[in-house]
Amino acid sequence: MNGDAVFWGSIITVVISVVIIIFLGFKVKNLIKSDAEKHGNQ
Repeated sequence: MNGDAVFWGSIITVVISVVIIIFLGFKVKNLIKSDAEKHGNQ
């Protein structure tokens, strides 16, 4: 049971990490796009 709990804890941690990385990737992409638009208007 203990090994199973560690296994599922690791899986959940990896899934959460991947979701956060994807979310941050979208945020950075949007920031770069909006920054490029601001510089393009100047």
